Amino acid sequence: MVYDRFEPIDVWGFLEAFSIARFLGTGYASPPPYPFEIALIGRTMANVKSINGPSVAPDWDFDRARREPLDLLMVPGGGGTWPLLDDRADPTGVAALLEWMRAMDGKVRIMASVCTGAAVLAKCGFLDGLPATTNHGAFGWVASHGPQALWDNVSRWVDAGKYVTSAGVSAGTDLGFHLVSRMAGRAVAENAVSAAEYDWHRNPQTPIFYPQQAAV
Repeated sequence: MVYDRFEPIDVWGFLEAFSIARFLGTGYASPPPYPFEIALIGRTMANVKSINGPSVAPDWDFDRARREPLDLLMVPGGGGTWPLLDDRADPTGVAALLEWMRAMDGKVRIMASVCTGAAVLAKCGFLDGLPATTNHGAFGWVASHGPQALWDNVSRWVDAGKYVTSAGVSAGTDLGFHLVSRMAGRAVAENAVSAAEYDWHRNPQTPIFYPQQAAV
């Protein structure tokens, strides 16, 4: 899903894990079919501008997404998350978003978020009673939308079954490869990592070079 002022790497880093994946015995230059088909979903078909970055044209609007078969829906974060969930400034828009999210939740096998996108899942009540994580720099704000969630301020991502969340920005790329592994097999994921020349942090509980944690 894309919305005004989303964080570009939340979308493109996560999507790259899926877009570069290939079936075993094939390579990057091989023709389709590929393991995954990807669509950007916007509230409407109008272009959506990322925060301090380029605009994108959604492939589907919310209405079409309701009609399509989907396995996974991911909600990114970014500066636009705050106005997206501001039910004082736009109560009708927030209510419509949450209604659409709950409808999509009935369709997909996996509901994921990157960064502050977890606030949308939390506000829907999806994370109640489940472990989850989010961007360390906005941890308290996101957690306020889901006080019944079991917030994890250490892990780079948390896989709670249907609901999968990641910490900030680049953590979403690690989550993407994790979900490729989960959905298409570890060998497919490892080949995709090699093709991407990406340093995949496979263990979400192992700190990378920064050991900071969010204040709780």
